Amino acid sequence: MRLLAAAAIAVLATCAHASDFELTADEIRTRMVGNTVVGIEDGEFYAEYLSPNGTIYGRTKHEAYQGYWRIVGNKLCLAYDEDNKKISWSCVFVALSGDKIIWNDNNETSYARLLPGRAEKTAAQASNR
Repeated sequence: MRLLAAAAIAVLATCAHASDFELTADEIRTRMVGNTVVGIEDGEFYAEYLSPNGTIYGRTKHEAYQGYWRIVGNKLCLAYDEDNKKISWSCVFVALSGDKIIWNDNNETSYARLLPGRAEKTAAQASNR
């Protein structure tokens, strides 16, 4: 019984620690907006500048694209232009540790990096090397 209680406490402590650096709406706005997010999704490189006007300017190794961002509660919500389709928003909790971004979407975790300023073009060019 003690072992089970100790395990439960360890799990709770881990969960509490993970949420300690989860960003609030104000922190998302202050720390991420006006900067570039760089990562890999589905094996594909991406770099996205979160413009203060709510537009995402993104690039892969092969193309440029646009989307939109907004903050709902303490989540960052993203949507992308798709040919003749209704825009679908995806909202995630965001944590930041240095320049490392941790996305938490329904307990699925993924990672990216935060670069200062508008750097989506130079990041995409660097990824081609």
